[in-house]
Amino acid sequence: MKKWLIFTLAALMVLAAAAPALAVDPSTYTFQMSARMLTDIGWWSKSKELTVNQGDDTGSWFLTLPGHSYLRARFYSVDKNVGGRIELGLKSVQPDAMVSLRYAYGYWRVGNCRILAGQTDNWFGSLAYHPRQYVGLEENSHLLLFGWGLLWPHRVPQVQFTYNTDKWGIQFALEEPRQKVDLFDAADTTDATFVFPRASLTLMFKYGGFMTHPGVNFVHHTYEAGNSGAFDESYNTWALVLPIKYTMGAFTLKFQGHYGINFATEYPFYPVNLTQPYRNGITTGDIDDTTIYGGFIAGEYTIGKLMITGGVGYENFSNDAWSGKNGYSKDENVRLGAFIAVPYQFTKNFGIHPEFSYYSHGDDPQTGDDLGNEWLLGVQFRFVF
Repeated sequence: MKKWLIFTLAALMVLAAAAPALAVDPSTYTFQMSARMLTDIGWWSKSKELTVNQGDDTGSWFLTLPGHSYLRARFYSVDKNVGGRIELGLKSVQPDAMVSLRYAYGYWRVGNCRILAGQTDNWFGSLAYHPRQYVGLEENSHLLLFGWGLLWPHRVPQVQFTYNTDKWGIQFALEEPRQKVDLFDAADTTDATFVFPRASLTLMFKYGGFMTHPGVNFVHHTYEAGNSGAFDESYNTWALVLPIKYTMGAFTLKFQGHYGINFATEYPFYPVNLTQPYRNGITTGDIDDTTIYGGFIAGEYTIGKLMITGGVGYENFSNDAWSGKNGYSKDENVRLGAFIAVPYQFTKNFGIHPEFSYYSHGDDPQTGDDLGNEWLLGVQFRFVF
């Protein structure tokens, strides 16, 4: 059903491009198409802890078309006050190729105010601050240091209200929660309920080369067990984010710091077993929150068509219920990620992105064993139109 929906959306985009008069009088809107085709090629090395055989380190070539390739359509009213965007992700990792929905939203702008509704992300965890770490999305989800220093809540259906000027702004969004399955009920006998949608509130400040979007995101999870014999569960997920970007001439500095609890599944790219709340005791149903904090720092220096960029990310997952209790030997996990890249833009539409990245998964809080490390060395070919 999902594939049919995606194929239908793609067909509608083609139809709109070929015969817009069938839908709306062309004099009332404008239409733009764009695309990004990416290909990753490189070498992926994993220590034995991350392999299937658990006995030997492995290394292997990879050559994929990663899922952040896209086909994009934008729509604008003549006065530019109403618009929309549809974007389909394109991925090919043999033997499978697939299309996914990235964006589908519309908006209405009046003065400094904008109302938006649809599938998108927002100012909270804004990608305007992302490090240029591009190689490895299909190799263990390595992209933009997601989950390795950068918190991004991903795209979900939402309704936004934004007020912004050239110097400052505020945005409030009601969002669809991502985590709807009881993490403690393997038999799936509970019902997920939400008395309030996921919500975010984010501010924006700009001054010269300085920009920041501090924000907060919150969702309350409840799971009703009825007479199934399972526990009624209730816990919160929330996060505070402080990103900073500063540009001075050819140099740009990027930073994000974040702090919160129980990220598992609600904010993707984090290991579920290390970021979910912990039920302290199978007979009580008491829940202990898992605390997450981290951040990254990255720099970019441009010399003509060449850029030199690199960064390092840090994440700390901890729970007081782990250490010395319930068979756990530690109360935290620390993971580190780092990269260096030298992208070169041959033309406006074509560039390459050579990159080396390294990831340490830290120690298992339960056993104390090393969870392993990995590194990738590769090049991304980037065609953007």
